[in-house]
Amino acid sequence: MTRALLPIAVAAIALAGCSSEDPADTTAAPANTAASSAAPAAGPSSAAAPSSADPANAGEGCPVDATTLQKAFQANAEVAGSILLGKGFKDISCYQGYATALTQPEAMDTAVVVFKYDAAKKTWAAVMGGTDNVCQANVPAEIRPHLKNCN
Repeated sequence: MTRALLPIAVAAIALAGCSSEDPADTTAAPANTAASSAAPAAGPSSAAAPSSADPANAGEGCPVDATTLQKAFQANAEVAGSILLGKGFKDISCYQGYATALTQPEAMDTAVVVFKYDAAKKTWAAVMGGTDNVCQANVPAEIRPHLKNCN
């Protein structure tokens, strides 16, 4: 029983302390990553801190920052053409090769964008975006509870 609870506890702790809605807290990346959390070119002060420094996610793209996800978003013309990004991404959540982020459009509903990490290419790709049930068909059931924007 202890072995079954340990991964859940580690994931809960990693997710609980890894994100903030206060942009002032998003400028420092964890010491063990090379990624920065610079603001995306599309807007001011919309950077998000990497979402997880969990060693269990190493090699699976996590943590990931707003700038990296914005590049992946723009690389998928179909997703980028149907979603208004606005000021950039916020509330990034990352777990085992999947990530979600919320858009910041003005005078429009916020959308969730789902990303998948390609470990062979070491790149992120935007998979789908929308305002309702985006994770259902695009994120495995066992991963969804770990991504705050899939709840």
